[in-house]
Amino acid sequence: MFILGIIMIVASAVCSVAAVRLTSRANPGVFIPLLSNPPARSRAGTALMLSTVGLMIWGGNLVTADLGGFVFLILIVVVLGPYLAVRFVHNRAVARLEVPAAH
Repeated sequence: MFILGIIMIVASAVCSVAAVRLTSRANPGVFIPLLSNPPARSRAGTALMLSTVGLMIWGGNLVTADLGGFVFLILIVVVLGPYLAVRFVHNRAVARLEVPAAH
């Protein structure tokens, strides 16, 4: 069951990145806020985010017996880390577009 749990956690991270990439595409030229909803959302992105949460919880429960209770700290890093990184890259690109070129 441990291997299945790890596979689910990795799948959760992949779904998380795919969800934020879809959100990024739905909001070109717009900042994606950290603590509120983005201006536009795609249905596929929302479905992937729900899948992320489900896989994360289910996979975490499967590996808790072997890794202990701190497994949810690992899940936060594995799932939220890539999500925040992709969001950061998107927001940096938007910020670069808004800054006028200095002559």
